[in-house]
Amino acid sequence: MSKRIGFIGLGNMGSPMAVNLHKAGFDVTVYNRTAEKAQVLGKQGLQVADSLEEAVREKDVVITMLSNDEAVEQMIVGDGGVLDYMEAPTILVDMSTISPDTSCTLAEAAFEMGITMVDAPVSGSTNAAESAGLVILYGGPRDVFDELAGVFAAMGKASLYFGENGSGSKAKLVINLLLGMTMQGISESLVLAEKFGLERTTVLDMMQQAAVSSPFLGFKRPSLEKEEYPAAFALKHMHKDLGLVLEQARRNGSILPATAAAYQSYTAAMNHGLDEQDMAVVFAELLNQSGVSKK
Repeated sequence: MSKRIGFIGLGNMGSPMAVNLHKAGFDVTVYNRTAEKAQVLGKQGLQVADSLEEAVREKDVVITMLSNDEAVEQMIVGDGGVLDYMEAPTILVDMSTISPDTSCTLAEAAFEMGITMVDAPVSGSTNAAESAGLVILYGGPRDVFDELAGVFAAMGKASLYFGENGSGSKAKLVINLLLGMTMQGISESLVLAEKFGLERTTVLDMMQQAAVSSPFLGFKRPSLEKEEYPAAFALKHMHKDLGLVLEQARRNGSILPATAAAYQSYTAAMNHGLDEQDMAVVFAELLNQSGVSKK
């Protein structure tokens, strides 16, 4: 594979992913609707496109990493969108977390124009993005998965093939259900400990020594101890993802009662203006509901 990559979407995840592609030797051109974010990467040696067309034309791979279904739809099939400038054999790789239905619809639109589009959302937050430690969840043709191996290896520690288009997006909802429930479970356990009057640091020590320990708890521990929540994975994104999970569950008959209950906690936190903080701030929401004052 040649090394020309267009990368669109330079948020907390997209920026380090694009940098890692550049470090791996790919010729990366970046584009973001907020130009200042792209200029920061320009200082690190990446090429900055003045327009979406410049980011897309004559590339071997175009990657989109955006916040939600609406943003991806607008960027790919909206007026002056990506598909207006792409030509085969360029491969379009959407790494955003969106509905599997949206992903399949966009892939069909691309196919009608002779373009191969695949879904490859990632598991991992900003730390994993910065360290090229993401897990990439792929849906699309198997031969294209093999062709993209080097691109994925520059951004992640593993790439998993799940099947046809939409399968990667489905897998992302599966893992994010577990992520959201894990944060909810940790938070509820800590709330109970607070009401018992147990010392929080010792409770966290117990959690990390027990069989239920996970690297995730280690990542979130500083936020839970300090009650400070700088966003590694913003609560608004987890709320959006759990909403997508429940929408798919209604369609396919999955019974997810605990997920529905957790979604209400994230919704309450959203309603209280905590959306831009890390998802761990759901702990603060539950503390508040339980009548526990911030330390």
